[in-house]
Amino acid sequence: MNGDYYGGRNEGSLARAYVPFQIMNQVYSPSEALEKGTLFPELYRPYMVSRMDTYGGGFNG
Repeated sequence: MNGDYYGGRNEGSLARAYVPFQIMNQVYSPSEALEKGTLFPELYRPYMVSRMDTYGGGFNG
């Protein structure tokens, strides 16, 4: 019964990574890449900070 717990799968492979191919179309200049934290414009996702109102239960910490 314990041998069938994984449904016949290999116990050594618990996870599988999926990494899509990236085509290098354009890159940032070295100074801009250092400022943005990435060389590739496709990977740049800035963190947007939104202001919470005082009654909305924002995070304080």
